[in-house]
Amino acid sequence: MGGDRSRTSSKRKGSDHRDDRQKGALAKKRKSSDEEENYVSDSVFCQLLSKCGLTLKKGGKFNTLNVDQAVFQRNLHLALKRHDNYPEVVDEFVDGFQEFIEDQSRFHYSLLPTNTTSDCDSARSGGQDCAIRLMLGVDLLQPKLMNTLLEKLAEFMEDEDSIFDHGEKVNIPRLLMSQFRWLDSIINGKEVTNKMLEMIGIVSLDIQREIITCLPEVVEDSEHGEVAKALREILVQNNQLTVPILDALSNLTLSPELLSEVRGSVLQTLASVKMEDLPVVIKFLLQSVNNQDAPEVVEEIRSNLDFNSSFAPTISSTPFSTQAGKRGSKSEIESARGSELLTLDAIKSGIRFQKCVAEAWIKVIDGVKQPGDHKVIDIFILLILHSTNRKKPVESLFRNKIRAGGFTEVLVQAAFGAHSQVMRDYFPSILSLAEALLRSPEPAVVYFACAMYRGAFTAFDSFCQQEIVGNLVTHIGIGFEGEIDSSLDILAELVDTHLSKMAPFAIFVKGVLDYLDNLSVMQIRKLYSMLSMLAFRNPQEGGLIQDDLHILIRKQLSSNSPKYKRMGVIGAIMIIKSIAYKRYVTNTVLTQLESVPLSDDLYKQVVSLLQMVKTSSSRTPEVAALFMDELAAVIRRGQMDSKVETWISENVITDFQDDYVVDIEEIPDKSKYMIPFETKYSLDDDAEGSIAINIIPLVEFSTKDKKKQQPNKNENGRSPDPVCLSPHFRLLQICEEKQQGDLTNIDALLGCPLLLPTPEIFEKITSLSRREKEIVCTAVFAGLNWFRETVNAFAPHDDLEMKGKVITRVQNITELQGLLEKCLAATPNFKPPPANFDWYECPTPVLQTASGESKGKKKGRKAGKKKKGDKENSPDEESDENSKDSTVLDKTTADTQVDKGTEQSDKSVVNLSSYRPFFRELDISVFTILHTGTVIDQALDTDFNTKATTELSIRPKQLEFLLEDLTSKLSHILIASTSTRRSFFKTKPGKNIGFSHLDQYCPKRIAVKAVKLLPALCNHLEGASGFFQTMIAENDGLVDGPGSNGPEAGLMGSCFQLLLQALLSLFSWNGFLMTENKALLKEALGILVARIKTFTASQTGLQELVKTSHQYVANFANTVPNLTTAVTVLKVLITLGDKVNTDDLQVKIVAMSEEFLKREWLGTDGEKEKGAKHNENLQFVLRTYLGCSEDSLSSVETIATKGITELLETDNNGSSDLYPTLTKHSFPVFYRIMFYELIGCLKTISPVKQSDSREVKLDCLLRWNQAVRILHIMVNLIKAFDGRVLLGTALKCGRQFLDIFLRQGMPLLDNMFRSHRDDVQSLLKNLQLSTRALHHMCGHSKIMKNLALTNQVPFLKKSLEAFVYRVKVMLTVNKCLEAFWLGNLKNRDLKGEEIMSQASVVEERNEDESDEEETVPEDEEESDVEMDNQSEAGSDRTKENSDNESCSEIF
Repeated sequence: MGGDRSRTSSKRKGSDHRDDRQKGALAKKRKSSDEEENYVSDSVFCQLLSKCGLTLKKGGKFNTLNVDQAVFQRNLHLALKRHDNYPEVVDEFVDGFQEFIEDQSRFHYSLLPTNTTSDCDSARSGGQDCAIRLMLGVDLLQPKLMNTLLEKLAEFMEDEDSIFDHGEKVNIPRLLMSQFRWLDSIINGKEVTNKMLEMIGIVSLDIQREIITCLPEVVEDSEHGEVAKALREILVQNNQLTVPILDALSNLTLSPELLSEVRGSVLQTLASVKMEDLPVVIKFLLQSVNNQDAPEVVEEIRSNLDFNSSFAPTISSTPFSTQAGKRGSKSEIESARGSELLTLDAIKSGIRFQKCVAEAWIKVIDGVKQPGDHKVIDIFILLILHSTNRKKPVESLFRNKIRAGGFTEVLVQAAFGAHSQVMRDYFPSILSLAEALLRSPEPAVVYFACAMYRGAFTAFDSFCQQEIVGNLVTHIGIGFEGEIDSSLDILAELVDTHLSKMAPFAIFVKGVLDYLDNLSVMQIRKLYSMLSMLAFRNPQEGGLIQDDLHILIRKQLSSNSPKYKRMGVIGAIMIIKSIAYKRYVTNTVLTQLESVPLSDDLYKQVVSLLQMVKTSSSRTPEVAALFMDELAAVIRRGQMDSKVETWISENVITDFQDDYVVDIEEIPDKSKYMIPFETKYSLDDDAEGSIAINIIPLVEFSTKDKKKQQPNKNENGRSPDPVCLSPHFRLLQICEEKQQGDLTNIDALLGCPLLLPTPEIFEKITSLSRREKEIVCTAVFAGLNWFRETVNAFAPHDDLEMKGKVITRVQNITELQGLLEKCLAATPNFKPPPANFDWYECPTPVLQTASGESKGKKKGRKAGKKKKGDKENSPDEESDENSKDSTVLDKTTADTQVDKGTEQSDKSVVNLSSYRPFFRELDISVFTILHTGTVIDQALDTDFNTKATTELSIRPKQLEFLLEDLTSKLSHILIASTSTRRSFFKTKPGKNIGFSHLDQYCPKRIAVKAVKLLPALCNHLEGASGFFQTMIAENDGLVDGPGSNGPEAGLMGSCFQLLLQALLSLFSWNGFLMTENKALLKEALGILVARIKTFTASQTGLQELVKTSHQYVANFANTVPNLTTAVTVLKVLITLGDKVNTDDLQVKIVAMSEEFLKREWLGTDGEKEKGAKHNENLQFVLRTYLGCSEDSLSSVETIATKGITELLETDNNGSSDLYPTLTKHSFPVFYRIMFYELIGCLKTISPVKQSDSREVKLDCLLRWNQAVRILHIMVNLIKAFDGRVLLGTALKCGRQFLDIFLRQGMPLLDNMFRSHRDDVQSLLKNLQLSTRALHHMCGHSKIMKNLALTNQVPFLKKSLEAFVYRVKVMLTVNKCLEAFWLGNLKNRDLKGEEIMSQASVVEERNEDESDEEETVPEDEEESDVEMDNQSEAGSDRTKENSDNESCSEIF
């Protein structure tokens, strides 16, 4: 046992010895290999490093350190210090270092961290700082090593001798410069900085960036300014270093002056900065601004930053990415997109963290005066501002810019088309802004909101599209009519142009059906049109709502309420339109479209719906008429399948002849009817005119039918109603033209006579009974509407005989209107039969005389109560819930009113404009007859020989009738930037009735038609002008000579004004701002130019066209008969001038408006014009004259010093000799506009800057002197004209004047007080006189106890007090405080009398009803005692003033 143990232990000992021998051999082997890898040299450099613990490697291996790095640095420092050859040893060490780093691999690894040896237990970690950084931490070596290393940078050039580590390129310069950062200390920092700056001019671009980036962490605080100046010079010379330089400058501490200089240099290079560098540049500029510099810096950024693109909308670009002039690749486009986003983020950061930057952006964008100067960047900035809780000012600025024509649909399209990715980030702001703008009462603003919704829907993803549709549906549910119309228009356009994208949101649109009771007929038409397209033209996803629509429409058609029947009729017709539309497929052989017939199933479905609607509406004439009108509108578009059109012709319109046309030989017995009648207005010979329109019998027949409340059928088993006459004929003629191509088969209806009351009936209309009068009025309305529809049908045809008949029919219309006015004047409170059916509650006209006074208004209130059981004289009403509200006269009241009205019936003339909803709408094609000259109508005898010749042409009366309708249509459909505001209140039912046919066209199509009418309009315009020119010539040049106030002149003057109004409506259309409509604009301008000279359209630019057109319209200014026409001429000229930017046209407008102000305008009675309308026109002329003048202040001063002075010397009926329009009646208009223009001029006086020249400052001082003189005149005029309106204007504008003066004028006075002391003192003295008068106005306002005036007083007093102390600040700064003292100013009224009640309060209670006074004692007549004690009184009186009193200075 013991022997075994001893053998085992001896074996173990033997194995241990073998292991130790193996380990030792491995260690020796490893040591020998390490020694082979070590860098060995006899240099001091190698010896000292090895001695201190740093072992260098030959390359490819990390250097090793066997001590802690702090210990190494201390050892090396001591080794150098104690070396026998110190200090020369330092140079030797550096020489050895240079030799070592000559090998790039060794140099590379000396820049990488060192490894700590395994036998070192005191080191901080396994890896420590690199060898070079360790040596730089030694103070004795640092300066020379840094110098050596910086010079080493010059050896590294781009793409030469690159080092790759593990397959990756090594950036040695970056590694090297990183060793300079965050050193514990830097010896001789100035020399190092200079060396780094020196190397920037030698090394390559990438190394320059590294050096510049490193500079802020090396340079001493005292050297920041010098380094910044050097970097600024480099920046100006080389814009490729923009980013690193700005990063470096951001980390330097600079003085405000130096920072301003650097910022100026950066702004100079902004235009040439690369796109990818923009975010850094913008961020630096916005972070370094202060309150004073912010507007200037922002202005420069805006002028140089442009996101507009010359590429296709799919390629985003800026000026910096378009320099190459070629399309970029996809990666370049994405890079540009990213740069745009980063740039806007930099702007957003500046806006969010600095209030002055946000205010500067708003101010700069608001200050862009020319509409064409706005850019897409403006939209972006305002969206950023909106997203940073500045919603109110942004919305206000948007509205102002839209009104001015600066923000247009073109700008919206550019923003969404080329920059959708940028816009997507601000989608919540876009939605919120569009929602706010859609609620505006101004059509132009709403139009812009619609463009925003359309652009967002088109450009964004499905999530945003869903939000947009939901938002629009919410607008519909709110119930405001304007919002509903706009929202439905947007949805309808989206459905029409993006059906597939809208299909997923059909269920949202269907939700609008819940609000049907709140929608008008026109709105329901739009809604059903959308729903039917979504349901029947998109079968994949539309099937969900098809059944719902069918069920709803069947319920509505079966309802007993005419209101819901109307809904059902419209819904059914819209479904028919969507099902029975013409389908086309492409013929591959003929490469053209071919129509596809409607399938039998769909045809049966359509016919079933038509039969249901026809049956349902047959008992209600108004609903039947609506059915025919809607059907006619759909067929007229030409989108109905031919089989369906044929069915309609065979089943709907065949009854027309039996119901409404009679043979003249078979006219019923006249003795059976209450009203004697005869055939009238026949245009055909007796032999040909064998038929007539049966009006009087039909009217009496229908009134009996309605009184019995049961159908009274004719011999054909139907109950024809005169209400359906015109709609039925319209459907007949449209179907006839669609199927036959012309109206030859029914042209007899154009010239056939009408059965109307005899002339004797109209002569004794006042003696008829109420019922007889109503029958006559109804018959005349039916005749008028028949003529209107025949004109609609036959006017577009070119046949001369037909043209002659159409002109005659227009003359018949004007003749019948004269008879109708007489009948309506004798039949007060008559409710005409409806002619348009886009309503639920028929509008009630108000009887107005020619003077505009409502007749019988008070009587109507008393007589409007309906007695029980009084049904005999009640006009027919619908069996609708809304019919209860109609006002009905009883027999006694009616007779009373007839008796009272008999005496005045001959004198009173009804204004037919209030009856517009009861006339059939004229089609836009009717106005082609304006082109017609003289038509010869030859009457033939039985042998076909000419027996009579009649010349037919449009007379002034007919021209006025046509032009009134044309201008109303153009102003309705062609939206202008300056359109009138919509009312937020519920509009009258008849306000928008009568434009149903017009609304079916898009605005551009109407504009095209209007441009085609321009030659005819110009002919008539020149004719009207020639009429007045001839009259003036006959009166020896006297404008207001004999005949100028006659009826013929009045009629021609009305035509003159309407023709100019038509031109204004056309040229102010905001669609001309669109690029695609520029050709149409040039065509329209070319027509005007061709009137005065020949030209070649293709070779004439827009600017030349506008100038010549401007001259053409300006030629009419000399013959305008009244101020209203003169204002219209000015508006046309201003509109034309807005198309181009030129000062020449503005000078002509100023001269013309001044000429209008210097002309005496007489009314139709021969007296001077006055009244609200005259004042409104005068206000426009005066604002144009002052606003467009080159020197508005001088113009205001001329009127104030000359015109008003002349007025003060005249009597109550006098006027100024220089400006005859300036009278005692028109003075408030002049006063208000002059004051407003004065305030506007002050805002244009730019604030003074330190860098401004002496001449600029002196010019500003002179302008302020002039403004103060004008203020003194305006304020003192209140003593002569003390009206409440004038006093309110003076208080409001006086406060605004002071506020602007404090903000912009006082800094100028501070700057110029020393150099122009007398001028500044004179200015303040004049201003003090005005502020004293304003103080008296405050007291006077309190005496008047007018709330509107007293509300202005606290704000004005605050400004007066602020002015006092601001002057004190100026004097203090300029060391003249002894010239300032305070005193109490007594409260006085406008006459200068002391207000005793307030004076006693001051004496007894010392309350706050006193104010102070500012004077200039050195120039005033004051006592010697006051002058001597001036400086002492200042401090005493200041203490005596109570806290509640405001102060004023004496200086």
